[in-house]
Amino acid sequence: MKLKTLMMSLAFGAVLSACGGPLPEEGADSSVDVLGDTQQGVCEGWEAGGRRCTWKCSSDGRWIYATGSVSYGGCRAYADDFCKGSAVSVCWSR
Repeated sequence: MKLKTLMMSLAFGAVLSACGGPLPEEGADSSVDVLGDTQQGVCEGWEAGGRRCTWKCSSDGRWIYATGSVSYGGCRAYADDFCKGSAVSVCWSR
């Protein structure tokens, strides 16, 4: 009886994934998804009034912001210089 249940579960899973159901890999968190979710709460963008250059040096690091003024277009260079390499995420916040 257990073999029959297993085979039915596998068949049902195959039908769901063929019809657009989520695959196990798609449900796992990736760094891109985590950064995207985090950025929604931190980054407003220049157009929405964000004037503070904000960045993360690593994907699991904390958000850091410039205490001085950074001109528009200079945030990426400022963050990369601070991180001594390429910052993972850079944006404008309030």
